[in-house]
Amino acid sequence: MKKYAIVIDSTVYLTKEVIKDNNISIASLNVVESTTSHREVDVDNDFIFAKQAKGVKFTTSQPAPGEFLDIFEKRISEGYEKVFCVLLSSQISGTFQSAELARNMLDDPEKVYLFDTKLAAYGSEMIAIELIEMINNGKDEEAIIERIDRIISTSKQMFTVEHLFSLARGGRLSTASAAIGTVLRVKPIIKVIKGKLELINKERTYTKVHNYMLRNIEEDSKGYKNITFYLTNTHSLDSAKNLEELIKAKYPNSKITFTSYLGPVFSIHVGYKGYGISWFAE
Repeated sequence: MKKYAIVIDSTVYLTKEVIKDNNISIASLNVVESTTSHREVDVDNDFIFAKQAKGVKFTTSQPAPGEFLDIFEKRISEGYEKVFCVLLSSQISGTFQSAELARNMLDDPEKVYLFDTKLAAYGSEMIAIELIEMINNGKDEEAIIERIDRIISTSKQMFTVEHLFSLARGGRLSTASAAIGTVLRVKPIIKVIKGKLELINKERTYTKVHNYMLRNIEEDSKGYKNITFYLTNTHSLDSAKNLEELIKAKYPNSKITFTSYLGPVFSIHVGYKGYGISWFAE
């Protein structure tokens, strides 16, 4: 059986236990405070929110290609015959491009395969977990690449946040959309479409948000038998749990994973409060 390694960027928010148990390497994005840059893996949300409360404005940046190159070369030197790299959407960050530059600098670029998840955070985590399970179940390289690419093609992601200006400041959403969503005091619904964040709807209540999300899931999953869901929240546990119960009732045979961690890079962009769902169908 071939020996496979996994590399992720730091916004693929797997637990420390999963990372350790599967010997996963991490290329860290950065949070930038004026002229000071911090690796995401070296700070936490308390650090970010405490600074923001004092008026500090953060930006974020992708890992340098050299960081990916060092990781790829190390894993190959350790005897891994293939390195699978799971990355957040190339339409949201330059992280994929950094990894691609590093891959092309290798003596044998074919030893590394890059997955552009076209998702972010818990969405990319969903893809990484499927990859881990396939490797641990002894699947071969061709089967892994075929299925992971296929489920990426059917994967969707939606979320709602307390307000939209954090996304606008980070260039992830237009300022006009943010202003409309916040001034009208509505609950925005953002969907990842072709790897980009799009404000697709606004509702007045969380009940309507959930009904809209459920309709969206139903429309996107027509013709498929099996659906896998990932839900996450940041300081919105009750609303997220309510959505989880609605999904369990509508899709009783589906696999549902609930998480409660969103790291510093995405906390900067989505703010203090919000929750969301990602899913794929087979």
